[in-house]
Amino acid sequence: MQQDSDVIFTIEGAVATITLNRRTRHNALTTSMLEDIERSVASVERNDEVRVLKFTSNGQRFFCSGADINEWGDIDPQRMGTRFIRDGNRVFRRIAELDKPTIAVLSGSAIGGGFELALACDFRYASVDARIGFPEAAVGAIPGWMGCARLSELVGATRTRELILLGELVGAVTAAQWGIVNEALAADELAARVDAVCATLQKRSRTSLSVGKRLIRMMESGEHEYAHELAASVCKASPDASEGVAAFREKRHANFS
Repeated sequence: MQQDSDVIFTIEGAVATITLNRRTRHNALTTSMLEDIERSVASVERNDEVRVLKFTSNGQRFFCSGADINEWGDIDPQRMGTRFIRDGNRVFRRIAELDKPTIAVLSGSAIGGGFELALACDFRYASVDARIGFPEAAVGAIPGWMGCARLSELVGATRTRELILLGELVGAVTAAQWGIVNEALAADELAARVDAVCATLQKRSRTSLSVGKRLIRMMESGEHEYAHELAASVCKASPDASEGVAAFREKRHANFS
């Protein structure tokens, strides 16, 4: 995608990056942007060289200000559900189900649909200046892209009610205390911390990361015992398992294929 596009997709080594680049609208998401994001995620799915996917943004104030109200504000209720919401849910589900680790880098505020995009990722690292939340109640809407469900799974019903019903934003430090983001860092420390996480993930077993993500999804669906049995069997059958055991016994770092 072109550098002047609203969504920029790049790959450096084993790390792919999707950058929201619609600064004039605080990176508000449109249907076209969702389509670009989905194409980028599909490319990551097919590329065996990519180990980690990051979501970043251009512009310091906002990671993403949500779904563009100019796009959804005037559409009829039928198309709101069957097109706009359905399209977003499909894209965010694809992000959540990607077998490779995903990281949302919140250098600015993540609001509404932007917060939902971050919740679809495995990790969230935020600048201390970022603010996070669901203000939809103030405009007669709700978080439509599975934000209610993902937030509830993350922090439970009490905090979810607080964020969704009050519609007030919280700072990144509070979000870290609540377990919504992994860490809140100074702006000049954020990129280095995310780079370190990416480097660590690249050293881990591809099989373990892939199966671990699927295991977590199965646990969320309630199939806990069966999920653990299946996951343990799949990992044990992989070459990574043999290499991991051998490396442990030989007191060396594992060389995962």
